[in-house]
Amino acid sequence: MTKKLMADYIKANGLDKLIDFKQPRAKSEKAFAPEAEDLVRLHQLIRRRKSFTVLEFGVGYSTLVIADALKKNKTDWENLKSSPEVRNRFMFKVFSVDASKKWLEQTKKRVPKKLQSLVNFHYSPVSVGTFQGQLCHYYDNLPDVIPDFIYLDAPDPKDVKGKFKGLSFKCDERTVMAGDLLLMESTFLPGILILIDGRTNNARFLKNNFKRKYSYKWNRKGDVSIFELIEERLGKHNVLGQDFY
Repeated sequence: MTKKLMADYIKANGLDKLIDFKQPRAKSEKAFAPEAEDLVRLHQLIRRRKSFTVLEFGVGYSTLVIADALKKNKTDWENLKSSPEVRNRFMFKVFSVDASKKWLEQTKKRVPKKLQSLVNFHYSPVSVGTFQGQLCHYYDNLPDVIPDFIYLDAPDPKDVKGKFKGLSFKCDERTVMAGDLLLMESTFLPGILILIDGRTNNARFLKNNFKRKYSYKWNRKGDVSIFELIEERLGKHNVLGQDFY
């Protein structure tokens, strides 16, 4: 997407009123200025997929963008003349998980009042673990939800606690290796979309260990990976927004 198209999308969707895209990088080494390309991509996907429930690993500007996209999806849903019964207790909600209480609190302060009811913040430590003998890590406590869209952009490797046989994620050369989605995979709904920001080694780890059938795309230039679970829907109540409107 060209810079002009991104700028047009940001303005047309009011994202410029939500986020100051021109702000410089913060002084803290862990804080980054908002990346327009990444945030526009995220917003577009959730809108195009007409997502109901989003699970986000790693809070930040992405949390605001996800909530805004869900709010717009909710408005579209409410304007439908008729809609099917959907088995989902968390319609138009984002569950945002992070291992840093500091960044959770900071992000909470950024969420405007009109979006607050759509966001559920969830704190959890992250611990080293294994999956079928392979080193990885897991959040200790996850939101008990079934998302139709997952955004993976955390944790920071330095937030992973513990060692396994002397190996840790405090080693600067070791890439992050989230295993949470492997734990959750058996209960994914057909059609779920998973967007991974960077973390290409982690994406390949998931690709090599997922048991179900997915389409997989790696955008080298954008440094993102996308999975979509390709299976027939489970039944009339287990549908996604994109199935009917």
